[in-house]
Amino acid sequence: MSQEETNSGSSSALPAVTFESLISEYAGTALAYLNGIQDPETKKVFIDLNLAKRMIDIIEMLKEKTDGNLTMPENNFLDNTLYNLRMSYVRAVNNPPPQEDEASTGDESVASTESAEATDPETAES
Repeated sequence: MSQEETNSGSSSALPAVTFESLISEYAGTALAYLNGIQDPETKKVFIDLNLAKRMIDIIEMLKEKTDGNLTMPENNFLDNTLYNLRMSYVRAVNNPPPQEDEASTGDESVASTESAEATDPETAES
């Protein structure tokens, strides 16, 4: 079965498959894992930094394997995408989302902040 026969039966036309579209799909998946995917049954947001890192590593591997074979726009797109994903990953690692218990009641997050300040040597002296 040819590509044309396969697509003719669908009601919506898919965009052409390009290197940029492949990288965009992987990047979108990585961002979904970084920003969270809502479980349709439990409505809880699922964040998986390990899977996000794996998607970034796959894109990095593609960069290494295609080195010297990309056009300038493809190479720039790949470099910019990797940079943005890495920065998003660093932000996600350094600023984890609040725990489920803290998010449900605002008072608990304030209490944990206050107790952390009390144990801080600089604030304890003043």
